[in-house]
Amino acid sequence: MVDPDRLKLYRYVTAPEAGDYLAIMDRFTDALFAEWSAQDVIAQGVDLSMDTVVARCRYLADNGNLLLSPREVRVTTIAEYQSQPARYTVSALGARLHREVTAFLAVTGGAREVPRELLALVAEGLARLDPGGEPESLAGAVSTIFGQFHEFAASVTDFYTYIGSVLTRSDLDGDEWAGFKGLLLDYLESIVESVRRHSHAISDSLARLRPELPRLLDRISESDGAFASLQAASPGGEDVERARGRTRGDWDQLEAWFIGPGARQLRDAAHRAVGAMLTSLKRINASATNEVSLRRHYLKLATWFDAAAPLEAHALAAAAIGLYGVRHLGVLLDEDIAEAVPATMSWWQSPRAPVPVAQRERGDRTARGRASRPPDHANQKRLLLAARAAEAQRRESACAELLAVGGHLADARLSGTAMSVLLELLSNAISDGQAALPDHDVRLHVTSSLGSMEITSDLGELVVEGRALVIGPASATLATSADEDGDARWGAV
Repeated sequence: MVDPDRLKLYRYVTAPEAGDYLAIMDRFTDALFAEWSAQDVIAQGVDLSMDTVVARCRYLADNGNLLLSPREVRVTTIAEYQSQPARYTVSALGARLHREVTAFLAVTGGAREVPRELLALVAEGLARLDPGGEPESLAGAVSTIFGQFHEFAASVTDFYTYIGSVLTRSDLDGDEWAGFKGLLLDYLESIVESVRRHSHAISDSLARLRPELPRLLDRISESDGAFASLQAASPGGEDVERARGRTRGDWDQLEAWFIGPGARQLRDAAHRAVGAMLTSLKRINASATNEVSLRRHYLKLATWFDAAAPLEAHALAAAAIGLYGVRHLGVLLDEDIAEAVPATMSWWQSPRAPVPVAQRERGDRTARGRASRPPDHANQKRLLLAARAAEAQRRESACAELLAVGGHLADARLSGTAMSVLLELLSNAISDGQAALPDHDVRLHVTSSLGSMEITSDLGELVVEGRALVIGPASATLATSADEDGDARWGAV
């Protein structure tokens, strides 16, 4: 469980006056057993006013980074006691945290060199380690082994972290990728090979020392007889932090790194890094298409916005994005959100439009997830077959209806489907005077007539001028004769 009081120690790092706090903590941690007042801090080279230093020291003391000194002073009056300046000393956790903060601020953010030669020293030290040796020499050898191991393990972790940060970038150009390729294929491979080469010797030494480990730890404890007194005199009953290699847990961690999942994780991470490198190569090769990432350009534009004055920022937005002072963007939102957002609401208070994480953080628009299953059209095929069968049945009934009517079309009322079939036959019979259906035994004969013919149906009425229509089987023939002018006129009403 996290102790909230310990988290207060980090506040001065992110405070607006972090520069002042860092300067004061630098002076306290550079000296041994410093017990200073605000005036003493200024005398150490902190370029701040007295009131500012007093306020900053009080803030650090409230958060646990500094402690008020309990040293008594000799005074003769209450006024003289109140005028005595407060004196501070750095707390144990505050000093340790500030050392870590100072080391972190000094990190450049680039790749960290991995001292591969330390693995050979660890293997050699474990091979020569004698559990029955002199306690002081044994303690020194164990401290050296674990110091070398932790230095190597920390540098490997930092190096892989750097590789991971580079692999997430989507704006690597060809030159950067070429340098990164050499880093992966040469330097990373040498690290993996060093671990593979020395892991066997280290594993054999650890297997030899495992039965003698309790005896080894007891011999190391004998080298420092004052440790028990230190532990007994610890104020408040806090646990004393042991040096590396003095506990069974330290040895278990060392064994797990070389024998357990540590070495395997190292090799797997190297394989994943090479695979990610190939993915970056594909992305670079796609730069000729419209799918090239614009992350670098967006970061440059964001830098311009950050350094621009308000009027310059408006002009920059108009030139780069073309917003021109809009108050509401026409972005499609979910229905439940769109109903609650009126068109007059400012975009500053409006909910954000959903943007995929990969596109928002890395500029990657590649589709993620597994491919969907092929669509199953079996149900749609059944529906189409059923609809086609129903249509064929209606057409069959319409043809039977027309054959039943025969030459008495003017005396019957046709259904809508029958009228559609009749119009189909009539359009094909304009030139030849007759037409038949390819799929049914139905033929339409068009003969000359002096009058008009009116056919009624559910779709409406069809009036044929100068022609007579007769329906019959396709195998039958009908003799026709032309009227005086041979002309025919028809139309639908």
